[in-house]
Parts: sequence; C-alpha cells; structure tokens
Amino acid sequence: MLKKLFSGIGGFLAHDFVLKIISFILAVILWGVVSVSIYPTIERQVTNIPVKISLEGSYAQANSLEVTSVSDEYVTVAIKGQRGQIGDIKAEDLYADIDATGVMMAKQYTLPLKIDSTSDKVFDVVSITPSNVTVTFDKMVSREIELNALLDGMKLTAGYTAGDPVISPSTVTVTGPQAVVNSITNACVKVNIPNELSSTHEFTSNEIVLYNENAVISNDKGAVTFDRNTFTVQVPVFVHETLPLDVNIINVPENFDVDFFKSRLVFSSDQLDIAAPNEKIREMTSLVIGSINMREVDVGSTFSFSTENFLPAEYSNLSPVDSVTVSCPSEGITKRLIALQARDIQFINKPSNFNFSTTASGLSLFFVGDETQIAELSSADITAQIDLIDFDKQEGEHKMPVDIIISSYDKVWCIGNGSIATPKLIVNAEAVQEEYDQPIE
Repeated sequence: MLKKLFSGIGGFLAHDFVLKIISFILAVILWGVVSVSIYPTIERQVTNIPVKISLEGSYAQANSLEVTSVSDEYVTVAIKGQRGQIGDIKAEDLYADIDATGVMMAKQYTLPLKIDSTSDKVFDVVSITPSNVTVTFDKMVSREIELNALLDGMKLTAGYTAGDPVISPSTVTVTGPQAVVNSITNACVKVNIPNELSSTHEFTSNEIVLYNENAVISNDKGAVTFDRNTFTVQVPVFVHETLPLDVNIINVPENFDVDFFKSRLVFSSDQLDIAAPNEKIREMTSLVIGSINMREVDVGSTFSFSTENFLPAEYSNLSPVDSVTVSCPSEGITKRLIALQARDIQFINKPSNFNFSTTASGLSLFFVGDETQIAELSSADITAQIDLIDFDKQEGEHKMPVDIIISSYDKVWCIGNGSIATPKLIVNAEAVQEEYDQPIE
C-alpha cells in the first residue's frame, strides 16, 4: 500500500514540474509578443567594436603615408533600432571606420569615427565612445644602423677584464615610421648574462633595444621591424694584470754596472694595466718595453716607446697611456772629451801576411758616467781595439769600427763623437812580401 502511495505522489510531482516548464515557456513567448508589439524600437550598447582604417584611394596613400599609431583600437557604441534588427547584434557584426579624407601630410590627426555593419542590419547610432581617435601618419623608411652590445647582468671573476664585444652581424636594417627611424641614436643587442665570466663566451640574442637622445624607444606594438632577428655576441674575457715596466740595455761596456744605470732611469709610467689572452702573463715579473743603446745615452737623454710596438697584438693596454718615456740619469752624471793617440789603438785577430795602420793620428771620444769616475778617467784607462777577424784580405783602405774598453771603471760608457755612436777609423792594409831563400851554388 505504501508503494502505491509513493508512486502516486511521484507522478503528481512530475506532472507539476512539467506544468511549470510549459508555463515558463508560454510566459517568455507572451513577453516576446508583447515586447514586439508594445516596444518595437529598442536601444542597445555594444562594446569592443574594432577600429579600422582604409587608405585605399586616399590622398594619404598617394603620398606614401601609413598609419603608425592609433590611440584607441576598440570603441563602445550605443545604437537604436527595431528589436528584430538589433536585438541579437554582436561586436563582430560592427566596426568603427576612421574617416581619413582630410589627411594631407605626415603628422598626428584627431579624426571622427563612423559605425558600419558587416551585415544588412539597420540601426541608428546614438553615440560612440570615444567619438574621435588620435591617429599618427608617417612615411615608412629603412635605415642601416651599427649595433652595440647591451650586456645585462655582466659580472667578471676577480682578476679578469672584458674586451669589446663582437657582434655578428654587426649591423641591422630598421624599417618604420620616418620620425622614429630618424630619431634613433643607438641600437643595442641585449644579452642577459646569468653567471660570472672568467673566459671568452659567445651568446645568442634576438632582442634589439633602440634609443633616441633621451630614452629607450618603445616598440611594444611592432611599429619598427628589423631585417634580421638573431645575433651572436662574443664577449672576450682577458686576464687582468698590472706589471712594472723595464728596458733592455744593449752595447754595454765590459764590467759595466747595469744595475746602477737602470736604477737611475726615470719612467713616465712605472707600470701598465694589461689584458692578456691567457694565464701566462701571471708568470711575468715585469714588461720589457724596448732597448736602450748605451752608445746613444748622453747626459739626460730620453727615449720614447709606443705601446703599439711593445705589446703583442693579442694584448690590450688598459692604462690611459699610449707611450712611455724613459729619461736617462743627469744628476751626478757628467760628460768628458778624451783624445786617444793612433799608437794606442790595438789591432787584434790580424792575418799574419798583412800589416795594418790607421790613416788618422788618433780620435777624440766623449765619455759619459758617474762624475767621480769621469774625473779620474784618462786615456791610459781606455783600450781602443780594431777586430780584424772579418778582414777580407784586400789591400788598401778600409773603414773599420773601433771597440772601446774601459775595464777599470764600471760606471762609465763611451758615446763616440757627434752623431756617430760607434767610432770608426780608416785602416790601411798592406800585404807582406814573402822572402825566399837564395839557392846555394
């Protein structure tokens, strides 16, 4: 009996639900019929209507003008019309058209909008928000620009330094509005460097940052385009070392105190900051910048050495110095002219079948050095030698260098006479006639 009772209740409830559904549908239909009958014209607001512009056949098109920016890409419109026409109208059924008939030159304009339909719907426009848009027109131009590197987050391990980045390709062609392209003062390939660098690295980037005189040029809307999108940036990393400077001393007299002489030299720069390609530079105790010829060193002489000449091509000078001047000692140093007689000049390594003599009676030479030793120096302390080891065994006169030896003094050197650093004399070579024994009768 309970089963019959619950079955009857369920049937009643189901029947009641169906009646409610049918009543709702009939009410909606009735409302629609009444609405159409009583309110045939309605007003609607439609949002997100796209803004469009066509330059086809316009003066702007004839003068190669293009739209470079629009202040609003979407608008809201209020329309009025028959319910049957606009009751179901959507944003994609409409578009806002920009009237560009008054555009004559490249500049910014405030232009009115009108609403058009993509279908045959009939309606009246009550309002457009905004009713005008700001549109910029310009000519599109192209320009090739040299690229620089923008190294974001660049950090180097202590004791290392970075060289100038190498970008490949090194240029990019930028195409965009003439006003924007002409304002570009710098173009950089941006590289994000996450880790400390202690060696040369190569990175790939597709990000270009443009600058004008005041700030970064925004390209969020892609108004500017590039002829290539991928670049490699090599960041050279060198060993950074600071080295004291030194010079070689050549043509040093026998027993000469080189340390004395070098201790008196004055360098315009005592050291250089250097970027080297490898760790070998850390093994160097000094950097030799060139040679000083003792036969050319007068009181207070100066010698100049260019960094371009004494640094290898793969090394970089990080100091603000292009050349180094080395001044030779002057304080406590003096010069003296001493005459040597021809009879005091020795010939060494003589061939046995030649006799040699000088055509000059002697020579006078300048000697430079410590003022105390120079004061004591005499011709008796000086040995002049002409070495004949390379003599060509030809009779006649020969111009030959004279070696000067000052063995008793260690702070004196010879600089010759005038502009001649190495003294020379004319030597006369005469072959010795061989004597033959007479036969015994």
